[in-house]
Amino acid sequence: MNYEKSCLVRVNNIEWIDFYTLEQEFFEYLAINGTVLKSEDGFEPQYHKIEFRGKRTIYAPPMYVRSVISVAKSAIPTIQKYKKDLEAAYRIAMQSINKSFKSFPSRFPSIEPDLSQINIWRQAATSSKILKHGDVAPICRFFTDADSRENAKQTVDHLKINYNIQAKLLKSNMSLRGGLSTEPCVYVTAPVNELLSHFGVSSIRSRRESGTQYRAHCYAADERGSFRIGYGLVITTGHPEIYETVPQRERAHKTTLIKKPLYFSNIGKIAGQFVELYEEDSK
Repeated sequence: MNYEKSCLVRVNNIEWIDFYTLEQEFFEYLAINGTVLKSEDGFEPQYHKIEFRGKRTIYAPPMYVRSVISVAKSAIPTIQKYKKDLEAAYRIAMQSINKSFKSFPSRFPSIEPDLSQINIWRQAATSSKILKHGDVAPICRFFTDADSRENAKQTVDHLKINYNIQAKLLKSNMSLRGGLSTEPCVYVTAPVNELLSHFGVSSIRSRRESGTQYRAHCYAADERGSFRIGYGLVITTGHPEIYETVPQRERAHKTTLIKKPLYFSNIGKIAGQFVELYEEDSK
């Protein structure tokens, strides 16, 4: 279920209505009493209007918030009270749909008063896994504009005709910034057993970009010194200097140390659009 549909389901639930109402009130309080020092476009702390077919309209929270907001010191106790109430309401809302609590959304406030400097950095996050025998695995992704749809179909045909790999297209929707719009895409999938046979290997590891990791390195004027937090909704006081740091070098990953990536000859690096395939090192 995509983000918009999940929000539509939840606004019919009284516990989620209570939580959303409180969160909207909190965001409105920040808009009136706070000063935005930095905010990523599309990741502001505000609810957005979403219109569905059948003329149903709801106001949904942003999927993510990436903002630094300064408030007066006198406002901190009120914000702390909001945070406590939001956490309690969120737990109740999760229980109402029989979901176990794992963590609070990143848009929940991180209250860090008296900061002198904030360094914001981001880097690509990746995930990898070993493809299992008998599974069907996505090997590339195409966004569904006219050219991409045709390229996806040609890739499927090429894999079937030239490599006897029974590839298929799997349609999906990809949520974009804030989860407020979707961009349809299609995945080219293939049976793992046929991939193993084609490359002549006993095990394949896939690696893909899973998103972007956002962090904030904070410098406090008090005994806290410097520390790192997630860059979500950061509430501070005063006007700390804010810097965008140079992206960090990608962390060493097992797939960078093993054999060369697996490519389909005469196609090129089609897997690079979604996953990279490597022969798993048994050592």
